[in-house]
Amino acid sequence: MAYKQDTKPLLSIQNLTLAISKDFILQDIHLNIYPNKALALVGESGSGKSMLAKLLLNLTPLTNSDSYPKGKIFLNNKDLGDTRDWLSLRGKTIAYIPQEPLNALNPLQKVGRQVLESYLLHNPKPSKVSANTLLREVFAKVSLDFALASRYPHQLSGGERQRALIAMGIINKPQILICDEPTTALDILNQSQILSLLKKLSESCALVVITHDLHIARVLSDYVAVMQQGRIIETQSTQKLFRAPKQSYTKSLLDALDFSEFALEKPHDTQVLSANNLSVVVDRGNFFFKREKVLVSNVSFHLKKGEILGIAGESGSGKSSLAAGILQLMQSRGELKIFGRPMKDFRGYERRLLSQSISVVFQDPFASLNPRMHISEIITEGLEVAIRIKVPKSKDLYTLNPFFRDVLKKTECLDSTGLKAFIQSQMFEIADCVGLDSKLLYRYPHELSGGERQRVAIARALILRPNVLVLDEPTSALDKSIQKQVLRLLLHLRSEFGLSFLFITHDLEILKYCAHRILVLKNGLQVEQNDSKEIFANPQSQYVKELIKAQMSKI
Repeated sequence: MAYKQDTKPLLSIQNLTLAISKDFILQDIHLNIYPNKALALVGESGSGKSMLAKLLLNLTPLTNSDSYPKGKIFLNNKDLGDTRDWLSLRGKTIAYIPQEPLNALNPLQKVGRQVLESYLLHNPKPSKVSANTLLREVFAKVSLDFALASRYPHQLSGGERQRALIAMGIINKPQILICDEPTTALDILNQSQILSLLKKLSESCALVVITHDLHIARVLSDYVAVMQQGRIIETQSTQKLFRAPKQSYTKSLLDALDFSEFALEKPHDTQVLSANNLSVVVDRGNFFFKREKVLVSNVSFHLKKGEILGIAGESGSGKSSLAAGILQLMQSRGELKIFGRPMKDFRGYERRLLSQSISVVFQDPFASLNPRMHISEIITEGLEVAIRIKVPKSKDLYTLNPFFRDVLKKTECLDSTGLKAFIQSQMFEIADCVGLDSKLLYRYPHELSGGERQRVAIARALILRPNVLVLDEPTSALDKSIQKQVLRLLLHLRSEFGLSFLFITHDLEILKYCAHRILVLKNGLQVEQNDSKEIFANPQSQYVKELIKAQMSKI
C-alpha cells in the first residue's frame, strides 16, 4: 500500500523503468515526494537507490541506444521529460549531496569558494559584501564556523566536510534536497549532529535520504520506501513500517538491526596480550630539528584467550593509531607483551613469527585487497611468505603459534608440487571456514560483493591461525544485513579457533553485544575501560555518556 498525503506531491514518479543494455536497473517505480516531508529510500547495496536519485537529476549513464528510461516524472505538475535546461534545475530546484565529502569537494579550492560557486551557477554575481553575508548565513544554518570558509577540504574534519556539502546543497533554497548516505563515514557523535541538522532542514524543503541504515530512516524520515533489485516493494509511514512491515524483505532488514541474539562465551584465564602505559608516536620536523608527536598516550589493557576487547571513540580519538602501535606498524613506547614476553625482545626470525601471531582485518576490504591478484593468491600469500622463514630447529614455536610449527614440519620435506598442493588445501579449508564459495577463489576483488570481499580479508588474516585478530571497523562499509552475517561469522571463528579480538569501531551498539570489555579513547587518551554491560549501565565519564546518548538517539 502506497503512502499518501492530503497535500499534492511536489514530485511524482509514475511507472518509471530504466534499462541499460537490456538489463533492468529500475522497474515500475511509483513514488511521490511531498513538500516539507522527509522520505527515506532504504535497501541493500545495488538495490537501485542511488540510481533512482541520479535519474531525478538526469545524471544516469545513458551511453548508447540500448539505454533508455521509460515512464513519467512530474515536478510541480510539469513533465521533466520535456525539460531541456537541466543545468538550471540541478542545484536550484533539486539539490544533491553525494556520499563521500572528501571526494566530492575540490581539494584545490577553499571551502567557502566552493559553497559560493553553487550559488553563482544560478544567480547573478553578488558584491563582495553580499557574498560574504550570504556565506555567513548559510554557514550558520549548518552550524559551521565561518572561519572554516578560508580552509581547504583536507583541513576540515569529516563532520565539517559533510556540513560544507549540505551548505552547498541548501544555498539556493531548493525545493528538494537529496542526501546520499549522509552519515556513512562519520562517527556516532557527528552522525547524531548531522541527523539533527537534516531533520531541521526538512521543515523548509522536501528531504530524500538514501541509506542502508534503518536506524537513520527511523530517526529522520516521515515515510520510507524500501527498494529491492530495482523495485520499490513497500512504501509506508515510518511508524507503520517499523511496527508492522508487510514484506518479508523489509522484515529481514529490520531483523538485521537486532544484535541481542549474540551470546558471548566466557574467555579463558590465559593472558595473550597486554599493554602497560603504551604510547604511539610519530616523528615530525626535519633532520636537524626532530620532534615527536604523541598520537596515543599511556593506554593500558590486557587481553585473554577468547576475549573480545572493544576499542571505541569518535574519529581522531586514536583507535587506529593504537592498532598500528600494537601491530608494530608505528613507533611505540611503553610495555607491550604477548604471552608475557615483551615484543621489543623479538629479533630476527622471531620478529617475523610475531606477525603470524597477530593479524588484522582492515576497514575497507576493497582498498585492502590487491586488485591485480586472484582471491586465491590474496588468501595464500601470507602462508607462502611464512613458509620461507628460516627457523632454527632447536627453537620451540609452540607458545607463539603451534599451527605454524606444524606447518613447517609438514612442508620441510615437500617438493614444489607437494608444497603447492598443501597450500591449496589450506586455502580451501580456510575458505570453507569463512563461508566463501570455492567458485570465487579464482576471481578478482572487483568481481565480488562487499560482504564477499570482507570474507576474503578475514580468510587472509586467519590462514596462519593467529592468536590475536585486530578488527579495524570490519563492518562499517557493509549493509546492515551483511554486517550481521560478518559479525556472526567472526563470533563463530572466535569459538572455533580460540581467537582473541581487538575490535575497533565507533558503533557502540555492536560492542554492547559483541564485546566482553570496552576501552574508550578520546584525543589519544584512555578515558574509561570496563565490562561492556557496566559501560552501558553505569558510564563513569561525561564523554562516554555523550557517546551512549548519541547512539541511543538513533535507536
